[in-house]
Amino acid sequence: MILGRSISSAITVGFVSSLLLGSSSAFHGISPFQQRRCSAHKTLFKGASTSPSEENQPQNMEDINDRLTKLGLALPPAGAPKANYQLLHRDGDLLYLSGHLPMKADGSLIVGKCAPKEIIPSTSDSSTEDYLTTEQGYEAAQHCALNLLSTLNSYMESQGSDLSKVGKIIKLFGIVRSHPDFTEQHFVMNGASDVIGEVLGKDVGGSHARSAIGTNTLPLGIAVEVEMIAKIKSSD
Repeated sequence: MILGRSISSAITVGFVSSLLLGSSSAFHGISPFQQRRCSAHKTLFKGASTSPSEENQPQNMEDINDRLTKLGLALPPAGAPKANYQLLHRDGDLLYLSGHLPMKADGSLIVGKCAPKEIIPSTSDSSTEDYLTTEQGYEAAQHCALNLLSTLNSYMESQGSDLSKVGKIIKLFGIVRSHPDFTEQHFVMNGASDVIGEVLGKDVGGSHARSAIGTNTLPLGIAVEVEMIAKIKSSD
C-alpha cells in the first residue's frame, strides 16, 4: 500500500489491490532480532550481529545476506503495482520509495491501533481487540522495512546491481495508526530503523533522518506504513 503525504487515496487503493509484496517478508521463527524488540530503554543497534568495525568495511551482497541470516530474516520477493503510480522513483542518485505495508510472510497484514498499555485490557474484548502494544507496532514496522529493502533490491538488480551499491539511507517517514493517548510512535518506528541499520550496517542504513507521526486511521486498518529515501553510490 502506498500512502505518501501527498499521494491520493486512489493510488492507495490501487496499491492495496495489488498486494504489493506478495508472499512478503519472512521472519523465521523467533529470531534473536525479534527478541530484541524496542523499549524505551534500548538503544539502536544494541546487540547487533554486526560490530562497528564490520559496519565500516566495504559491503557486498554476501555481507548483507550474512547479516540477514544471522538475524533470522529474509528479503521477500518484490511485487508490482496495478495502478497509476510507481513503487520507486529515481531522480539522479536519489531513490524515493512509496509507503510500504506491514505484510507478513503468509501475506497477512498487521492491523490494529497502537495504544498505551493502560488502555489495552488484560482480557479479550471485542471493542478493543484491535489495540496493539508498542512492541507489536515495532514488529509491524520491521515488516515494513523488509518490504522496503525488497523493493529497493529489486530495483538495484534491474540496474545490474544490488543492495551493496546503496550508499546511504537518507530518510524514513513512518505513519503509525494510534489511539489518541498513544505517544510512542518514535519507539514503533525504531522497528524499521533497526532492521535497516542492522541489514545495511550503521554507516549506510543506521544514520538516516526520520519522522514518525500518528494518525487515527490507515487504509485497510494497517498499524504502520513507512516510506524511504535512499541514495545510490556514485560511480567510480
